[in-house]
Amino acid sequence: MSIGTLAFRLCTLRVFAAWMSQQQLPSLHEVTDQQLERYRQHVLRLETSNRRKRDLFVAVRTVWEYRARLPPHCRLDTHNPWGGAPPSRLANAPCRPAGAENTTPRVAPATMEALLDWSLRMVEVIGPDIVAARAELDQLEAGTHPSQVTLDGLSSRQRLEAFAADASAQDRALPGHPSSNPQAQPRINWSHLARMLRLPQRQVPPSLQPVILDSGLHVADGSPVGTITGLIDGRPWRERPLTTQELPALISHLSAACFVVISYLSGMRPGEVLNLRRGCTCQDETTGQLLVAGRYGKGPARTPRPTLGDDPWKRTWVVVRPVHQAITLLEQLTDAPFLFPSSLHKPHAIRPAERHARRNGEVTRDLENFIAWVNASFHRLDGHAAIPPDPAGRIYPTRFRRTLAYFIVRRPRGLIAAALQYGHVSTTVTLSYSGKADTGWLDDLAVERLEAIIEHNQHDHALLAGGEHVSGPAATHYRDRVASTHRFAGRVVNRVRNVERILQHADRSIHHGDGMTCVYRAETAACRTSRQAQGLPIVDGPLEAECQAGCVNLAYTDRDITRLRERLNVLNDAADEPMAPAPLRDRARAQAEQIRGVLTRHQTPPKEGRTR
Repeated sequence: MSIGTLAFRLCTLRVFAAWMSQQQLPSLHEVTDQQLERYRQHVLRLETSNRRKRDLFVAVRTVWEYRARLPPHCRLDTHNPWGGAPPSRLANAPCRPAGAENTTPRVAPATMEALLDWSLRMVEVIGPDIVAARAELDQLEAGTHPSQVTLDGLSSRQRLEAFAADASAQDRALPGHPSSNPQAQPRINWSHLARMLRLPQRQVPPSLQPVILDSGLHVADGSPVGTITGLIDGRPWRERPLTTQELPALISHLSAACFVVISYLSGMRPGEVLNLRRGCTCQDETTGQLLVAGRYGKGPARTPRPTLGDDPWKRTWVVVRPVHQAITLLEQLTDAPFLFPSSLHKPHAIRPAERHARRNGEVTRDLENFIAWVNASFHRLDGHAAIPPDPAGRIYPTRFRRTLAYFIVRRPRGLIAAALQYGHVSTTVTLSYSGKADTGWLDDLAVERLEAIIEHNQHDHALLAGGEHVSGPAATHYRDRVASTHRFAGRVVNRVRNVERILQHADRSIHHGDGMTCVYRAETAACRTSRQAQGLPIVDGPLEAECQAGCVNLAYTDRDITRLRERLNVLNDAADEPMAPAPLRDRARAQAEQIRGVLTRHQTPPKEGRTR
């Protein structure tokens, strides 16, 4: 059981314990089947929901099922509570059927792409500046910053006088407190000044403050720390340095961005991400795969269970490089054993960071704050939010895993931020889960693929029925496959194991690409034949990157023709560009001529007796 489940079971067991106290039963060993029947009648008389009653019965069954782990005086003296009847039937409560639909909403594509884009920017561009500022502040606090070397042997007054003289010579401002009123004069941040100068007790004595006040130095709106080196679109991501007042919030935003990258690009469950520890990254010396070592989350008792070393609770995930980059940043942010400690700033009295990781609810709040900060700090030219809101509401950690399955299946050729291909992420994430006891990820992929195929089938059939024209050598096969698939009425899927069997009926192996449609047949696929001739590995399906214009598997719908017309305009401009090198102009001209041929054949009526 997870920690949350255990806490919930303890709450429901309190009701049973209170009833035992009323019945003068001092230990579980004295509870018999007859007394359990009386407890059932007691629960049924409670003024609460059927679901709550079911949970009260589940708690008792949990104690009975753990009897082998309990000492004799703590075991229920029963054979099988209530004859093995399901708790939902005892309470007349509806139960969620096995294999029921996953109701966790996916994150909308527009929101997910923007969120991942900005999370990767935080890791690769903004994050190093935040980490450097945090490191500089820690050095100032510890007295090990290079600027503090010259302070040795000087009195407090001499240090203040030397700082004032140096700041006047270099036209530097005094550290200040940020002011919410632009018209008000910022106040000097005496504590940070004392930190910079390593003054005793981190304070500037009132008797020495005139040294600074009479220096004529202006006060900055905040206490700057670190420098800005990251560039976005060729420009610094912000115009002024970070301040000590902004740093805690920026660290939280960076932590949230790292959580998005690690969770989304690995397929881990939220609990598995939050329990990652320092030093969890490694690389396989034989294959070169990037690995993350963590601990099992859901379903650790299933067998077989691949282990890491001698610890049966450990396992590894195969990940992509941005996940390693995010973990490296997190290790630089804090010295806590967890990558996501309970607190990144101040000590937590109840849940100290040395022993506790962050909670899901806290991560949800961090994600909301991160999205709000990005939208407030960065603006698109069209006026829309940098990260648009999700129609399903707030974004919480469990939504990332389901969304990744959707993106891999629905947009396998699309590019996500930082030019990472979903095909690459799919390969590494699926490699992590294939052959493992935990098959939930593979089930998600199978269900997403089935849903996508059914939706595409319906869409293709509706367009054909509405008069969409199809041309190309595989046009006839395209129409036949769409028609035959539409005749399949389908069936209710209540178990994941039924998905693959239904896919055999629903999948007509029609792949819509960029300006083309592949009606895939392995024996006539030019991409497959080409890879065979080169001795390259053969994949089961089309490869759009190696698609050849003469392949007999190609078909062109009106949707493809619209896309080709847009591409033709771009190629015509490239062919007529006088400043472009001649080989590029020739290449654009040849591609444009090829597209014109496709457009002409699509618009030419078929000859009698022939189908196109």
